Amino acid sequence: MTQRLSAACHVDSRRLQAFLPVSGGWQDNTLAPQGGQIRFRTGRLAAGITATHSVCTLKDDFRSRVEHSGPTCVLGFGLSGGSLFGIDGAPRYEVCPGDVWLFQGQDLAMDRLTTRRAGGRMLALKFDLGRLQGLLDDLPGQTGCRALRLGRHTPDADGVTALLNNPLLTPLDRLRAESQALGLLAHWLMPVPDPLPGGSLARDEQRGVVRAMDLLASSLSAPPPLEELAREAGMSHTRLNRCFRKAFGKTVFAWLRDYRLDLACRYLVDGRYSVTEIAFLCGFSSSSHFAAAFRQAHGCQPGQFRRGAS
Repeated sequence: MTQRLSAACHVDSRRLQAFLPVSGGWQDNTLAPQGGQIRFRTGRLAAGITATHSVCTLKDDFRSRVEHSGPTCVLGFGLSGGSLFGIDGAPRYEVCPGDVWLFQGQDLAMDRLTTRRAGGRMLALKFDLGRLQGLLDDLPGQTGCRALRLGRHTPDADGVTALLNNPLLTPLDRLRAESQALGLLAHWLMPVPDPLPGGSLARDEQRGVVRAMDLLASSLSAPPPLEELAREAGMSHTRLNRCFRKAFGKTVFAWLRDYRLDLACRYLVDGRYSVTEIAFLCGFSSSSHFAAAFRQAHGCQPGQFRRGAS
């Protein structure tokens, strides 16, 4: 299916259904903005789960809006180039190569801006929120529509490439694809911080601390400065640090250091990533910095920890 478009594209929920195959397999679609091309393959993986693999080749910046028919969760994987996304508003969340983002909300409408210089290739897995049966209700962050950067991925190691190579032709293909999609969702929800210890903070303080945790966990490699975190949390930086000490017994950035190291332990036990990959997945500036911090915390090198856990 090929359609000629101007620089802006609006896809409502009815039109969105036309881009999906009626039965099995993938459907190839093409949009043709002036001087460029957007190719995307769409597939039905299971009831309430679809996939879209898009590739943008542009001579001008391209804006689009996609409206879904109901409460939706989108797990997005940046593969190359980059795009800005927004939820019912101006695009402001940047999906870069290697990024994993979770977008969710009631009657989700997503705005996208892809610049001609960046181009962009990404995979979007879409889940009806009813299918997930409240699984995402307790994610830290804002209520209602939410956007959360979950971390960094490697397509081959994560299983993204295997999903894209699944032909979706037979019931067994689609069963495998459903398992792959749900496995990716479960894997990337794992790093989200645990709920706060109960009773140590007032309700408004808990909301502020959870918001700060959300921002830190979504920006491991470039965390916001303390003043910005405090502003987002609705309190002074002194009070924010005091709340972290009450809840966790440590300052904001001591919590972030320990969170990175705890996440690194999970990846080491998981076994799918090299030590260097884990260093960057967890936000360390280099593998040597990661090794020094890990040894100080655990008394051994990351490789030794992995061998001891196997």
